Amino acid sequence: MRISTTRALAVTATLSLAAFGALGGLGALGPSYAGTQQRTGGLTGAPIVGTCSTMTPTQAGAKSDHSTVVDCSQAHTAEVAGVVKLPKNLTWSDATKAKLFRVIVDRCLPDVDATLGRDNPTRDSSAYDYVWFEPTQAQRDQGARWLSCSIDRPKAATLVNLPTSTTPFLPGGTLPDNVARCLTKSGYNTPCSAAHLWRATGTFTVSGSYPGTKALSAKAITKCRTRVRAGKPYAWTYRDKVTWNVGHDHVVVCYSKTRS
Repeated sequence: MRISTTRALAVTATLSLAAFGALGGLGALGPSYAGTQQRTGGLTGAPIVGTCSTMTPTQAGAKSDHSTVVDCSQAHTAEVAGVVKLPKNLTWSDATKAKLFRVIVDRCLPDVDATLGRDNPTRDSSAYDYVWFEPTQAQRDQGARWLSCSIDRPKAATLVNLPTSTTPFLPGGTLPDNVARCLTKSGYNTPCSAAHLWRATGTFTVSGSYPGTKALSAKAITKCRTRVRAGKPYAWTYRDKVTWNVGHDHVVVCYSKTRS
């Protein structure tokens, strides 16, 4: 399932964007996933890094990933970026969503970052996102102890085809509209090539441990003013507490109100 890890607020008396984003779907990789047949033990059913699929939004939010695997030369909406093992002291019986997400941020998010390339400010200003999965119950019964993470590209509440499978995904220089991050009126992440109301136009970083929503919003109100279009309402996003503290992503993204 998709769970919000990025929060967005707008600086006007009447506008407040809902929390949005994806920390990744807590789900399980289906037994039909390509390249899994030879894996046994702790990696039973685990996907092969680099596998592409035609994942749908419903599949991205489900507990098991039953998306159809395709060759990466064909149109696809997701690609596996990483597969990691559970820590030895963590069992499925006590593996809460919060504990599993912490493992994802610590062990799998670096693989997502490496696949996308560039730095945190650029990645957080891009339209790319990621989802993550756990094994099915049947795979866990066979000893599976893995989690996986896949990159996708949301377009509001849908997923659109990934424009590349060549690592790093992000090009140098200014991001083109098809991979630059914009937000819809409802606060959904969407490529700037699609209909949108907000465009990422600047970033800043905040040092130290997660300071809380009030402190981050106070900083954004001041610092985003010089990173957005003058005289217009603006918005900002920042990562959840786990991604901030464990994943060391301290970026605040500022958005200008625009339709282009």
